[in-house]
Amino acid sequence: MPGMGAIPSRNSLLNVQSNAELDQQDNEKRRLAAVDQNLPLLSNLSTHIKTHWSHAKNNKWYIEERLLKCIRQRKGEYDPDDLRHIKQFGGSEIFMMLTNVKCRAIESWMKDVLLPAGEKPWGVSPTPMVDLPGDQEEIIENQVAAEIMEIAESPVMMGDMSFATPELINERVEEIRNEVKMKQKREAVKEAERLEHEINDELTEGEFYVELQSFIKDFATYPTAFLKGPEVRQKKVLEWVSDPETGKKAAKIKTMAKRRWKRVSPFDLYFSPGSRHVNDGYVVERMRLRRQALEQMKGVEGFDTETINMVLLEYNAGLLKDWLWTDQERANIENRPNEMDDPEAIIQALEYHGWASGKDLLEWGMDKKEIQDSSKMYPVTCMLIDRYVIMARINKNPLGLYPYYGASFDPSNDSIWGQAPPELMEDCQRVCNAAARAVVNNMAIASGPQVEINYDRLQSAEDGEFIYPWKIWRTKSDPMGKNKEAVRFYQPNPMTQALLLVYDQFFKQAGEQLGVPAYEHGSPQVGGAGKTAHGLSMLMSASSKIMKDAVTNIDTRVIKPVINDLYTHMMLFDALDYEGDINIVARASEYLIIAEQLQIRRMEFLAMTNNPTDMQILGIPGRSEILRETIKNLKLPSEDIIPDREEMERQVLAEQAMLAAQTAASQGGGPGVGPAAGASTNVGMAPDAEGGSLPPLGPKGALPGRS
Repeated sequence: MPGMGAIPSRNSLLNVQSNAELDQQDNEKRRLAAVDQNLPLLSNLSTHIKTHWSHAKNNKWYIEERLLKCIRQRKGEYDPDDLRHIKQFGGSEIFMMLTNVKCRAIESWMKDVLLPAGEKPWGVSPTPMVDLPGDQEEIIENQVAAEIMEIAESPVMMGDMSFATPELINERVEEIRNEVKMKQKREAVKEAERLEHEINDELTEGEFYVELQSFIKDFATYPTAFLKGPEVRQKKVLEWVSDPETGKKAAKIKTMAKRRWKRVSPFDLYFSPGSRHVNDGYVVERMRLRRQALEQMKGVEGFDTETINMVLLEYNAGLLKDWLWTDQERANIENRPNEMDDPEAIIQALEYHGWASGKDLLEWGMDKKEIQDSSKMYPVTCMLIDRYVIMARINKNPLGLYPYYGASFDPSNDSIWGQAPPELMEDCQRVCNAAARAVVNNMAIASGPQVEINYDRLQSAEDGEFIYPWKIWRTKSDPMGKNKEAVRFYQPNPMTQALLLVYDQFFKQAGEQLGVPAYEHGSPQVGGAGKTAHGLSMLMSASSKIMKDAVTNIDTRVIKPVINDLYTHMMLFDALDYEGDINIVARASEYLIIAEQLQIRRMEFLAMTNNPTDMQILGIPGRSEILRETIKNLKLPSEDIIPDREEMERQVLAEQAMLAAQTAASQGGGPGVGPAAGASTNVGMAPDAEGGSLPPLGPKGALPGRS
């Protein structure tokens, strides 16, 4: 009807519009088509991405079925086919939440290990071998020569240099070289600690640890869990600045480029059909963007502002709506049942990580400085919305790695997708469900008698369908004269005890298959060795081997690669002030799991070595290092309690010098081998490469082995 607006409909799938609105939409489509005709160069790159997306999407249908089954099983919902059969049979539809209990136990265990209070699941340490700078060897040789001349010119030697044998000189050179290496190693440890603080600050601000918790939930639910990062995004930061006039603090919004990490749903990642791991082939991430997210992309490196404006025009015209067959069911399971009714519909974008020809990239408009050979394939990151490529840039990772990391509870060597905990215990869950349904059905049937009624013998006014206590049945005499009962009662046998035994057996079996027995998450029903504290500790230690293996998967496939890639990113784009090789240590599976036992053993070691013989071997500096680590694990400020290594060495040298002076005084101050009386013990020390001093010749200035 002309002049009337759109007629509202109760059915959200039916949208009735006026002729004027339809004409307006047709005009908008024609205008956009005309714009497209002016941009023919987008077609090659967009076609390349769409082709890869189509293949990845069509080959993931089986995985999507598995993902849906896993989340249904954890949420306590039957698969549609199973539910249909249960309803046909009739009776109870109860679903025992066994899978949810086990998955939550896995989550809790993983969080205790990967995210303990005051600890990190990773660390930075320098490489074991320390290489001396090129000029350091010359400095060491000059110091040894100076020491030899000092001793030869002393009043005792009177210019005699016969003591300076090649073996003795080589021994002294090696001693100084080892001392310099130890000093450089201590400095490297300090630098590694500083680097560790900087990396941890980036991870904290980028919400890595927050997203890691979501990753752990996926890890306990799906065949594979995924984490993405670092990706640089503009972020609004609230700062408090002083008002120059009033002196009061005022809030100021500042936009800054920040690295961030995010958990990616397994539903949203699509891999090339033959991929064996994340960096094998190509990756397409299906992203869901709001209008404001697209607005924030304008002006960002690699994004085309004009193309983004065209996308927003189509979005305003209501033309950018694309759904997959799993979307509605996934939305229902994830508690977003009305997602498709949102008036501000989400825009689907495809982020492609793979390879593209230089010719297509040049046609799209990429800088010729980056694309020097049009016939070459380049590692790229692109973003496609409908038919528009709004972003294309070269992968900045020097090794061409993608910013995705995945780990599985039970991984496969030949596939990205492993086995999820719900899949490993699916058979036990099904049997427990069947036993529980049978128990409920049997309880209902056995809760009262079954009645057999001969209606021919009931009085006409008698209601045989209604039974109540103390009811009087009015019946007729038996026409056959056999005086058989007109009403018979049968009591069905209760089978709940046998069914509960079946349930209990498969409940225990589920824990065995996952490596999460009932006593791991607090169940008091533990028999055998588990009745004693020591026996229970042994059982938990044995059962945790599977869980330790699962943590190792996260360590090697997620934690360590994330820290390595972040370090590379910071070195490339932040001009990080660090030199030397580092080693990223994933400590969850190697250290955090045994932290408590390690602390106990360390306390035992301190008590065992507290004797004169061991103290002579360890020395005061060695003993202080053990104490420092012990105090650190007790969450105490070790730097405020134990002096640092340099201070401890200064104290030891001072005590040695005092002891030497006392010995000389007791001997009458007679001449000895070494510097002249009153001479400095640092004579002959050459400056090292850092401007400090190399180790002296010895406590008394003598060469090794000479008294």
